[in-house]
Amino acid sequence: MYFLFQISGKSQDWILKKDKDGIRVFTRKTPNFKFDELKVECDLEGSLSALAAVLLDVNNHIKWSYKTAKCQLLKSTDTTDIFFYTEIECPWPFENRDVAVHMNLTQDNENKVMSVIAQSADAYLPEKDNIVRMKYSRVTWLVTPNNKGHLKVEYKVQIDPGGSIPAWLLNAFASKGPIESFTKLKEEIKLPQYAHAKFQFLKD
Repeated sequence: MYFLFQISGKSQDWILKKDKDGIRVFTRKTPNFKFDELKVECDLEGSLSALAAVLLDVNNHIKWSYKTAKCQLLKSTDTTDIFFYTEIECPWPFENRDVAVHMNLTQDNENKVMSVIAQSADAYLPEKDNIVRMKYSRVTWLVTPNNKGHLKVEYKVQIDPGGSIPAWLLNAFASKGPIESFTKLKEEIKLPQYAHAKFQFLKD
């Protein structure tokens, strides 16, 4: 999932921007980067395997990921390592953004914490006409399970959307986007095709 957001400068502490229905959205300025970093903290009801199944089902990201116009699998080297393409819808007169992504899932065998890193792989796919290629994108998930069937999620994203983006559009994505995406994700993870998923590489 990818959001466009605000300009940054020197590194600062996280600032809470929105707190709704248990979904908390933060931003902070980071050194040597033009745009703010964004963080989401929330609790999901479900298993690690269920969340992994949702994330790996990239063709269906459009159902829950904010303003995702297109998302499709490009290559799967194995279950935990995939490449995919995503296009983000921007309102007229601004051009849509897109990015090729390399995503990898791992788990700490001792504490069962699942880590997901999804980083732009620009050289993997040629740029398209009338779509602005994101200059940089890095998304991380740190997911901690508990014994009551819930997951503590820490989600971070840092991007450079490329081109010229006005402040009002950046703010719309930064405040509204995470809330809408994680609200839908809370329901998506409960669907049977995800809720009953099991993976050999994961211990729930």
